[in-house]
Amino acid sequence: MSPLVIVVSIVLIDLLGFTIVMPLLAPFAKEYGFSPLQIGLLLAAFPFCQLVAGPILGRLSDRFGRRPVLIASQAGTALSFVILGLSRNFWPMLLARMLDGASGGNILVAQAYVADITRPQDRARGFGLIGMAFGLGFVLGPILGLLILELPVDAEWRLRMPFLVAAGFSVAALVLVATRLPESRPPEGLAKARARVLSIRGLRDTFTLPGVGRLVAIGSLDILAFAVLEGTFSLYLRDQLGWTASGALAGFAALGFVSALVQGGLIRKLVPILGETRLMLFGLAALAAGLAGLAEVRESLGLMVALVLVGVGQGLASPSISGLLSRATPADEQGAVFGAFTSAQTAARMINYLVANLLLGLWGPAAPFREGAILALIAFALAAWGARRPAIPAESKEVASGMEPIG
Repeated sequence: MSPLVIVVSIVLIDLLGFTIVMPLLAPFAKEYGFSPLQIGLLLAAFPFCQLVAGPILGRLSDRFGRRPVLIASQAGTALSFVILGLSRNFWPMLLARMLDGASGGNILVAQAYVADITRPQDRARGFGLIGMAFGLGFVLGPILGLLILELPVDAEWRLRMPFLVAAGFSVAALVLVATRLPESRPPEGLAKARARVLSIRGLRDTFTLPGVGRLVAIGSLDILAFAVLEGTFSLYLRDQLGWTASGALAGFAALGFVSALVQGGLIRKLVPILGETRLMLFGLAALAAGLAGLAEVRESLGLMVALVLVGVGQGLASPSISGLLSRATPADEQGAVFGAFTSAQTAARMINYLVANLLLGLWGPAAPFREGAILALIAFALAAWGARRPAIPAESKEVASGMEPIG
Protein backbone atom coordinates (compact mmCIF):
# COMPACT_ATOMS: atom_id res chain seq x y z
CA MET A 1 0.00 0.00 0.00
CA SER A 2 1.09 3.57 -0.65
CA PRO A 3 1.72 5.82 2.39
CA LEU A 4 -1.45 7.79 1.54
CA VAL A 5 -3.61 4.65 1.56
CA ILE A 6 -1.99 3.54 4.83
CA VAL A 7 -2.59 6.86 6.60
CA VAL A 8 -6.23 6.98 5.38
CA SER A 9 -6.68 3.40 6.63
CA ILE A 10 -5.27 4.42 10.02
CA VAL A 11 -7.77 7.28 10.25
CA LEU A 12 -10.65 4.95 9.32
CA ILE A 13 -9.60 2.32 11.89
CA ASP A 14 -9.23 5.03 14.54
CA LEU A 15 -12.64 6.52 13.73
CA LEU A 16 -14.29 3.11 13.97
CA GLY A 17 -13.08 2.78 17.55
CA PHE A 18 -14.08 6.36 18.40
CA THR A 19 -17.60 6.06 16.94
CA ILE A 20 -18.22 2.73 18.67
CA VAL A 21 -17.51 4.32 22.04
CA MET A 22 -19.00 7.82 21.76
CA PRO A 23 -22.72 6.91 21.39
CA LEU A 24 -22.43 4.41 24.27
CA LEU A 25 -20.36 6.38 26.77
CA ALA A 26 -23.21 8.39 28.33
CA PRO A 27 -25.73 5.48 28.55
CA PHE A 28 -23.13 3.19 30.07
CA ALA A 29 -22.00 5.87 32.54
CA LYS A 30 -25.62 6.21 33.61
CA GLU A 31 -25.80 2.43 33.99
CA TYR A 32 -22.80 2.64 36.33
CA GLY A 33 -24.73 5.13 38.49
CA PHE A 34 -22.83 8.32 37.58
CA SER A 35 -24.49 11.69 38.20
CA PRO A 36 -25.38 14.04 35.32
CA LEU A 37 -22.41 16.23 36.27
CA GLN A 38 -20.05 13.25 36.14
CA ILE A 39 -21.41 12.21 32.73
CA GLY A 40 -20.94 15.75 31.46
CA LEU A 41 -17.35 15.79 32.70
CA LEU A 42 -16.65 12.48 30.95
CA LEU A 43 -17.97 13.89 27.66
CA ALA A 44 -16.18 17.26 28.03
CA ALA A 45 -12.80 15.85 29.11
CA PHE A 46 -11.82 14.62 25.65
CA PRO A 47 -12.40 17.83 23.64
CA PHE A 48 -10.95 20.01 26.40
CA CYS A 49 -7.69 18.03 26.59
CA GLN A 50 -7.54 17.82 22.78
CA LEU A 51 -7.96 21.59 22.62
CA VAL A 52 -4.94 22.10 24.88
CA ALA A 53 -2.76 19.34 23.41
CA GLY A 54 -3.39 19.91 19.69
CA PRO A 55 -0.82 22.69 19.06
CA ILE A 56 1.75 20.90 21.23
CA LEU A 57 1.39 17.60 19.36
CA GLY A 58 1.52 19.41 16.03
CA ARG A 59 4.80 21.13 16.88
CA LEU A 60 6.22 17.90 18.29
CA SER A 61 5.48 16.21 14.95
CA ASP A 62 7.30 19.03 13.13
CA ARG A 63 10.25 18.67 15.47
CA PHE A 64 10.55 14.89 15.88
CA GLY A 65 8.56 13.48 12.95
CA ARG A 66 4.99 12.38 12.25
CA ARG A 67 5.56 8.67 12.89
CA PRO A 68 6.68 8.88 16.58
CA VAL A 69 3.77 11.17 17.45
CA LEU A 70 1.28 8.89 15.67
CA ILE A 71 2.67 5.87 17.54
CA ALA A 72 2.45 7.66 20.91
CA SER A 73 -1.06 8.97 20.25
CA GLN A 74 -2.35 5.55 19.14
CA ALA A 75 -0.83 3.95 22.24
CA GLY A 76 -2.51 6.55 24.47
CA THR A 77 -5.87 6.01 22.78
CA ALA A 78 -5.62 2.21 23.09
CA LEU A 79 -4.72 2.47 26.78
CA SER A 80 -7.60 4.85 27.44
CA PHE A 81 -10.12 2.43 25.87
CA VAL A 82 -8.73 -0.46 27.94
CA ILE A 83 -9.17 1.59 31.14
CA LEU A 84 -12.73 2.50 30.11
CA GLY A 85 -13.50 -1.14 29.40
CA LEU A 86 -12.12 -2.49 32.67
CA SER A 87 -13.24 0.20 35.13
CA ARG A 88 -16.62 1.11 36.59
CA ASN A 89 -15.35 3.95 38.79
CA PHE A 90 -15.61 7.61 37.82
CA TRP A 91 -12.05 8.84 38.42
CA PRO A 92 -10.23 6.17 36.35
CA MET A 93 -12.72 6.71 33.55
CA LEU A 94 -12.26 10.49 33.69
CA LEU A 95 -8.48 10.09 33.57
CA ALA A 96 -8.89 7.71 30.61
CA ARG A 97 -10.93 10.31 28.73
CA MET A 98 -8.33 12.98 29.52
CA LEU A 99 -5.56 10.67 28.29
CA ASP A 100 -7.45 10.01 25.06
CA GLY A 101 -7.93 13.75 24.47
CA ALA A 102 -4.34 14.64 25.33
CA SER A 103 -2.97 11.93 23.02
CA GLY A 104 -5.57 12.60 20.33
CA GLY A 105 -3.13 13.85 17.73
CA ASN A 106 -4.02 11.12 15.25
CA ILE A 107 -6.12 13.25 12.92
CA LEU A 108 -4.06 16.44 12.94
CA VAL A 109 -0.82 14.49 12.42
CA ALA A 110 -2.49 12.48 9.64
CA GLN A 111 -3.43 15.78 7.96
CA ALA A 112 0.16 17.03 8.27
CA TYR A 113 1.38 13.68 6.87
CA VAL A 114 -0.88 14.07 3.82
CA ALA A 115 0.53 17.57 3.29
CA ASP A 116 4.06 16.13 3.47
CA ILE A 117 3.55 13.42 0.84
CA THR A 118 1.29 15.11 -1.72
CA ARG A 119 1.94 17.84 -4.23
CA PRO A 120 0.31 21.19 -3.36
CA GLN A 121 -2.22 20.87 -6.19
CA ASP A 122 -3.25 17.38 -4.96
CA ARG A 123 -3.70 18.16 -1.28
CA ALA A 124 -7.44 18.88 -1.33
CA ARG A 125 -7.94 15.44 -2.88
CA GLY A 126 -5.74 13.91 -0.17
CA PHE A 127 -7.71 15.67 2.55
CA GLY A 128 -10.87 14.49 0.81
CA LEU A 129 -9.78 10.91 1.43
CA ILE A 130 -9.31 11.77 5.12
CA GLY A 131 -12.85 13.19 5.08
CA MET A 132 -14.13 10.04 3.37
CA ALA A 133 -12.61 7.97 6.18
CA PHE A 134 -14.43 10.22 8.65
CA GLY A 135 -17.75 9.73 6.87
CA LEU A 136 -17.37 5.95 6.65
CA GLY A 137 -16.28 5.79 10.28
CA PHE A 138 -19.38 7.65 11.41
CA VAL A 139 -21.58 5.33 9.34
CA LEU A 140 -19.97 1.99 10.24
CA GLY A 141 -18.90 2.61 13.86
CA PRO A 142 -22.38 2.97 15.43
CA ILE A 143 -23.66 0.00 13.42
CA LEU A 144 -20.73 -2.10 14.63
CA GLY A 145 -21.41 -0.93 18.19
CA LEU A 146 -25.01 -2.15 17.94
CA LEU A 147 -23.81 -5.54 16.65
CA ILE A 148 -21.34 -5.85 19.54
CA LEU A 149 -24.16 -5.22 22.01
CA GLU A 150 -26.04 -8.17 20.52
CA LEU A 151 -23.21 -10.63 21.20
CA PRO A 152 -24.25 -13.58 23.43
CA VAL A 153 -22.23 -12.55 26.51
CA ASP A 154 -23.32 -11.82 30.08
CA ALA A 155 -24.53 -8.36 31.05
CA GLU A 156 -21.25 -7.36 32.71
CA TRP A 157 -19.17 -7.99 29.60
CA ARG A 158 -21.82 -6.51 27.34
CA LEU A 159 -21.01 -3.14 28.92
CA ARG A 160 -17.28 -3.64 28.54
CA MET A 161 -17.01 -5.21 25.08
CA PRO A 162 -17.48 -2.03 22.93
CA PHE A 163 -14.61 -0.29 24.74
CA LEU A 164 -12.33 -3.31 24.43
CA VAL A 165 -13.16 -3.72 20.73
CA ALA A 166 -12.35 -0.02 20.26
CA ALA A 167 -9.02 -0.66 22.03
CA GLY A 168 -8.40 -3.49 19.57
CA PHE A 169 -8.94 -1.10 16.65
CA SER A 170 -6.44 1.35 18.16
CA VAL A 171 -3.87 -1.43 18.62
CA ALA A 172 -4.40 -2.46 14.97
CA ALA A 173 -3.78 1.14 13.89
CA LEU A 174 -0.69 1.29 16.12
CA VAL A 175 0.73 -1.88 14.53
CA LEU A 176 0.02 -0.48 11.05
CA VAL A 177 1.89 2.75 11.86
CA ALA A 178 4.82 0.94 13.46
CA THR A 179 5.28 -1.66 10.70
CA ARG A 180 4.11 -0.08 7.46
CA LEU A 181 4.13 3.71 7.65
CA PRO A 182 7.41 5.45 6.71
CA GLU A 183 8.38 8.80 8.19
CA SER A 184 7.25 11.64 5.92
CA ARG A 185 9.53 14.37 7.29
CA PRO A 186 13.03 14.42 5.74
CA PRO A 187 15.94 14.70 8.21
CA GLU A 188 16.82 18.18 6.98
CA GLY A 189 13.22 19.27 7.55
CA LEU A 190 13.30 18.01 11.13
CA ALA A 191 16.51 19.90 11.73
CA LYS A 192 14.91 23.14 10.50
CA ALA A 193 11.72 22.79 12.56
CA ARG A 194 11.25 25.30 15.32
CA ALA A 195 11.89 24.09 18.85
CA ARG A 196 9.31 26.34 20.56
CA VAL A 197 6.97 23.41 21.16
CA LEU A 198 5.34 24.78 24.31
CA SER A 199 5.64 28.54 23.84
CA ILE A 200 2.80 31.06 23.50
CA ARG A 201 4.97 32.92 21.02
CA GLY A 202 5.13 29.83 18.82
CA LEU A 203 1.33 29.56 18.82
CA ARG A 204 0.99 33.27 18.02
CA ASP A 205 3.49 32.94 15.17
CA THR A 206 1.44 30.06 13.76
CA PHE A 207 -1.71 32.17 13.48
CA THR A 208 0.15 35.17 12.03
CA LEU A 209 1.66 33.27 9.10
CA PRO A 210 0.40 35.01 5.92
CA GLY A 211 -2.98 33.62 4.91
CA VAL A 212 -3.12 31.08 7.73
CA GLY A 213 -5.11 33.09 10.27
CA ARG A 214 -7.86 33.84 7.78
CA LEU A 215 -8.18 30.21 6.68
CA VAL A 216 -8.23 29.01 10.30
CA ALA A 217 -11.04 31.51 10.93
CA ILE A 218 -13.00 30.28 7.89
CA GLY A 219 -12.51 26.64 8.88
CA SER A 220 -13.57 27.37 12.46
CA LEU A 221 -16.73 29.18 11.29
CA ASP A 222 -17.47 26.23 9.02
CA ILE A 223 -17.26 23.82 11.97
CA LEU A 224 -19.14 26.27 14.20
CA ALA A 225 -22.03 26.11 11.71
CA PHE A 226 -21.86 22.34 11.19
CA ALA A 227 -21.74 21.71 14.97
CA VAL A 228 -25.37 22.88 15.10
CA LEU A 229 -26.36 19.68 13.33
CA GLU A 230 -23.99 17.47 15.32
CA GLY A 231 -25.25 18.79 18.64
CA THR A 232 -29.03 19.00 18.09
CA PHE A 233 -29.96 16.73 15.17
CA SER A 234 -31.54 13.93 17.22
CA LEU A 235 -33.66 16.37 19.24
CA TYR A 236 -34.51 18.30 16.08
CA LEU A 237 -35.81 15.16 14.37
CA ARG A 238 -37.88 14.27 17.41
CA ASP A 239 -39.41 17.72 17.87
CA GLN A 240 -39.68 18.87 14.26
CA LEU A 241 -40.66 15.62 12.52
CA GLY A 242 -41.56 13.20 15.30
CA TRP A 243 -38.77 10.72 14.46
CA THR A 244 -37.47 8.11 16.89
CA ALA A 245 -33.86 7.46 17.92
CA SER A 246 -33.49 4.81 15.20
CA GLY A 247 -34.60 7.40 12.64
CA ALA A 248 -31.94 9.78 13.95
CA LEU A 249 -29.31 7.05 13.50
CA ALA A 250 -30.48 6.58 9.89
CA GLY A 251 -30.28 10.34 9.31
CA PHE A 252 -26.73 10.52 10.61
CA ALA A 253 -25.77 7.50 8.49
CA ALA A 254 -27.24 9.14 5.36
CA LEU A 255 -25.36 12.36 6.04
CA GLY A 256 -22.12 10.44 6.59
CA PHE A 257 -22.64 8.50 3.37
CA VAL A 258 -23.18 11.66 1.29
CA SER A 259 -20.15 13.35 2.84
CA ALA A 260 -17.96 10.26 2.27
CA LEU A 261 -19.13 10.04 -1.36
CA VAL A 262 -18.29 13.68 -2.03
CA GLN A 263 -14.93 13.69 -0.24
CA GLY A 264 -13.81 10.28 -1.46
CA GLY A 265 -14.79 10.63 -5.09
CA LEU A 266 -16.43 13.81 -6.35
CA ILE A 267 -13.87 16.28 -5.01
CA ARG A 268 -11.02 14.39 -6.71
CA LYS A 269 -12.64 15.16 -10.07
CA LEU A 270 -13.63 18.74 -9.25
CA VAL A 271 -10.36 20.09 -7.83
CA PRO A 272 -8.48 20.09 -11.19
CA ILE A 273 -11.46 21.76 -12.87
CA LEU A 274 -12.53 24.40 -10.33
CA GLY A 275 -9.72 24.63 -7.76
CA GLU A 276 -9.98 24.63 -3.98
CA THR A 277 -11.02 28.27 -3.64
CA ARG A 278 -14.17 27.93 -5.75
CA LEU A 279 -15.01 24.58 -4.15
CA MET A 280 -14.68 26.18 -0.71
CA LEU A 281 -17.11 28.91 -1.73
CA PHE A 282 -19.58 26.49 -3.34
CA GLY A 283 -19.39 24.25 -0.28
CA LEU A 284 -20.03 27.04 2.23
CA ALA A 285 -22.97 28.32 0.15
CA ALA A 286 -24.47 24.81 -0.04
CA LEU A 287 -23.96 24.32 3.69
CA ALA A 288 -25.76 27.61 4.43
CA ALA A 289 -28.63 26.63 2.12
CA GLY A 290 -28.93 23.16 3.65
CA LEU A 291 -28.98 24.45 7.24
CA ALA A 292 -31.55 27.09 6.31
CA GLY A 293 -33.61 24.35 4.67
CA LEU A 294 -33.49 22.21 7.81
CA ALA A 295 -34.95 25.11 9.76
CA GLU A 296 -38.02 25.16 7.50
CA VAL A 297 -38.78 21.55 6.46
CA ARG A 298 -41.80 19.72 7.83
CA GLU A 299 -41.67 16.45 5.87
CA SER A 300 -39.20 13.70 4.99
CA LEU A 301 -38.56 14.66 1.34
CA GLY A 302 -37.54 18.19 2.28
CA LEU A 303 -35.35 16.78 5.03
CA MET A 304 -33.50 14.54 2.56
CA VAL A 305 -32.89 17.44 0.15
CA ALA A 306 -31.58 19.64 2.97
CA LEU A 307 -29.33 16.83 4.28
CA VAL A 308 -27.88 16.27 0.82
CA LEU A 309 -27.08 20.00 0.59
CA VAL A 310 -25.41 19.91 4.01
CA GLY A 311 -23.46 16.74 3.15
CA VAL A 312 -22.31 18.07 -0.22
CA GLY A 313 -21.50 21.49 1.24
CA GLN A 314 -19.42 20.17 4.11
CA GLY A 315 -17.87 17.55 1.84
CA LEU A 316 -16.65 20.26 -0.54
CA ALA A 317 -15.74 22.95 2.00
CA SER A 318 -13.78 20.99 4.60
CA PRO A 319 -11.07 19.37 2.42
CA SER A 320 -10.80 22.51 0.29
CA ILE A 321 -10.10 24.66 3.36
CA SER A 322 -7.55 22.12 4.61
CA GLY A 323 -5.90 21.96 1.19
CA LEU A 324 -5.60 25.73 0.96
CA LEU A 325 -4.31 25.90 4.52
CA SER A 326 -1.58 23.36 3.81
CA ARG A 327 -0.55 25.28 0.70
CA ALA A 328 -0.32 28.50 2.69
CA THR A 329 1.94 26.84 5.28
CA PRO A 330 5.72 26.32 5.08
CA ALA A 331 6.79 22.67 5.07
CA ASP A 332 8.36 22.85 8.54
CA GLU A 333 5.17 24.33 10.09
CA GLN A 334 2.52 21.86 8.82
CA GLY A 335 2.15 20.08 12.16
CA ALA A 336 2.03 23.33 14.14
CA VAL A 337 -0.61 24.85 11.87
CA PHE A 338 -2.84 21.76 11.79
CA GLY A 339 -2.46 21.39 15.55
CA ALA A 340 -3.67 24.97 16.04
CA PHE A 341 -6.39 24.44 13.41
CA THR A 342 -7.66 21.30 15.15
CA SER A 343 -7.74 23.10 18.51
CA ALA A 344 -9.64 26.04 17.02
CA GLN A 345 -12.21 23.70 15.48
CA THR A 346 -12.54 21.76 18.74
CA ALA A 347 -13.23 25.02 20.58
CA ALA A 348 -15.83 25.92 17.94
CA ARG A 349 -17.60 22.59 18.42
CA MET A 350 -17.63 22.93 22.21
CA ILE A 351 -19.05 26.46 22.01
CA ASN A 352 -21.86 25.71 19.57
CA TYR A 353 -22.89 22.42 21.15
CA LEU A 354 -23.84 24.57 24.13
CA VAL A 355 -25.24 27.57 22.22
CA ALA A 356 -27.28 25.44 19.79
CA ASN A 357 -28.94 23.50 22.58
CA LEU A 358 -29.73 26.72 24.43
CA LEU A 359 -31.32 28.12 21.26
CA LEU A 360 -33.31 24.91 20.80
CA GLY A 361 -34.62 25.15 24.35
CA LEU A 362 -35.52 28.83 24.05
CA TRP A 363 -36.97 29.10 20.54
CA GLY A 364 -37.56 25.58 19.26
CA PRO A 365 -35.83 23.07 16.94
CA ALA A 366 -35.50 25.42 13.95
CA ALA A 367 -33.57 28.13 15.83
CA PRO A 368 -30.15 26.40 15.93
CA PHE A 369 -30.23 25.77 12.19
CA ARG A 370 -31.01 29.40 11.43
CA GLU A 371 -27.98 30.32 13.56
CA GLY A 372 -25.87 27.74 11.66
CA ALA A 373 -26.98 29.13 8.30
CA ILE A 374 -25.95 32.64 9.37
CA LEU A 375 -22.54 31.39 10.53
CA ALA A 376 -22.00 29.57 7.22
CA LEU A 377 -22.88 32.77 5.34
CA ILE A 378 -20.34 34.72 7.42
CA ALA A 379 -17.72 32.08 6.55
CA PHE A 380 -18.70 32.41 2.88
CA ALA A 381 -18.36 36.22 3.01
CA LEU A 382 -14.93 35.98 4.66
CA ALA A 383 -13.81 33.39 2.10
CA ALA A 384 -15.09 35.47 -0.83
CA TRP A 385 -13.32 38.57 0.50
CA GLY A 386 -10.12 36.63 1.10
CA ALA A 387 -10.19 35.06 -2.36
CA ARG A 388 -9.80 38.56 -3.84
CA ARG A 389 -7.10 39.56 -1.34
CA PRO A 390 -4.71 36.60 -1.30
CA ALA A 391 -1.95 36.61 1.28
CA ILE A 392 0.27 33.57 0.80
CA PRO A 393 3.96 33.27 1.71
CA ALA A 394 6.16 33.42 -1.36
CA GLU A 395 7.80 30.04 -0.72
CA SER A 396 7.34 28.75 -4.22
CA LYS A 397 5.26 29.26 -7.31
CA GLU A 398 3.47 25.99 -6.56
CA VAL A 399 2.39 27.19 -3.12
CA ALA A 400 1.39 30.64 -4.30
CA SER A 401 -0.74 29.23 -7.13
CA GLY A 402 -3.18 27.70 -4.67
CA MET A 403 -4.93 30.96 -3.72
CA GLU A 404 -5.14 33.04 -6.80
CA PRO A 405 -8.04 35.53 -6.93
CA ILE A 406 -11.19 34.08 -8.45
CA GLY A 407 -12.62 37.19 -9.98
